Amino acid sequence: MKLMLCVTTCLMMLLGHSTLAHAQSSSLYAQKSKTQMPAPVKGPDGRYDRLSPKLSEVSYSAVPLPEPRGYALHDLVTIIIRESIENDISSTTDTKKSVSVDGEVTSFPSITSMLELRPRTSPTTNNPTVGLSMDTDFTGEGSHKRTDSFTTRLTARIIDIKPNGTLVLEARKRILDDKEDVTLVLTGTCRKEDITLDNTILSTQIYDLFLRKQTAGEMKKASEKGVLTKLLDTIFNF
Repeated sequence: MKLMLCVTTCLMMLLGHSTLAHAQSSSLYAQKSKTQMPAPVKGPDGRYDRLSPKLSEVSYSAVPLPEPRGYALHDLVTIIIRESIENDISSTTDTKKSVSVDGEVTSFPSITSMLELRPRTSPTTNNPTVGLSMDTDFTGEGSHKRTDSFTTRLTARIIDIKPNGTLVLEARKRILDDKEDVTLVLTGTCRKEDITLDNTILSTQIYDLFLRKQTAGEMKKASEKGVLTKLLDTIFNF
């Protein structure tokens, strides 16, 4: 009887140890600690995908990164121009100049000798003095304030692709309206990563931006000064 009790006790102890070991091996914490995350995958553009391969295969809501768009020569890119320039300049000038000259006359020419065309000098008892003084004071103040803003859209063409992948853009636009001629020229360099999915880029993201607006026509002539006005401004420029 005692022998059977001992055997039963040993079996129960062995069964308890195996159950505890199985529970520990089936624990989520233990499995998570043993699970190794797969290495990130590097895309064709050199960037790492934020989604692991396992997650992208089994998840219905995982959205992979879009494939980077490739660009070639003569492709078109829309540039959104939003430029604003503000100049505020003020200056003040204050100059003073003083000149003083003192002298005396030691002799006068004789009036008789001057009439006979034989100038001679005669001594004087009291030497007259001559003095000259001049003071100049100038104060000037000026200010200049100007604000220019320019907003439009231009479609540029890729004219060059640098070895590092940057794109050189060039845009030209000409508008003829009732004898008014407006020409817009834009050049610059940008990164292809800065171009949005709708194929647009801001002018503030373009390096070495050059923008020229040239206007010709009757309105341009009417806003300019005439020849006589320019001449008078040159003569009376004070």
